Amino acid sequence: MTNEGSKVVASLKGIPTLEDLKEQLSQNVLEVSFNKLNGDKRVMTCTLRDDMKPTATKEDPLSQKKIRDLAHEVVNVWDVKAKGWRSFRYVRVNYVNIVEQYENDWFNNGEKQ
Repeated sequence: MTNEGSKVVASLKGIPTLEDLKEQLSQNVLEVSFNKLNGDKRVMTCTLRDDMKPTATKEDPLSQKKIRDLAHEVVNVWDVKAKGWRSFRYVRVNYVNIVEQYENDWFNNGEKQ
């Protein structure tokens, strides 16, 4: 998907652009609602924060950023609740919300250090 295509989808759905979504995932834990390929609706709590996702390994290709970025329309994320790598197609996203609980935990842990 082109940057312009991402802007159109974002504008129509009221969601961040693909680039902005990936940036938000790198800094926050998000609740993302999307439609699966089979039509089922799914809500996932996910992130790409370095302090929450596992360290990259050769045994787990999705833990490696260069592998996660191969398919531009597919967003690969760390599912906080399932504790595993999951993915969704950007064009199937319905809404995105920051999960305040994790934002507060991160802020409070940063203050103590």
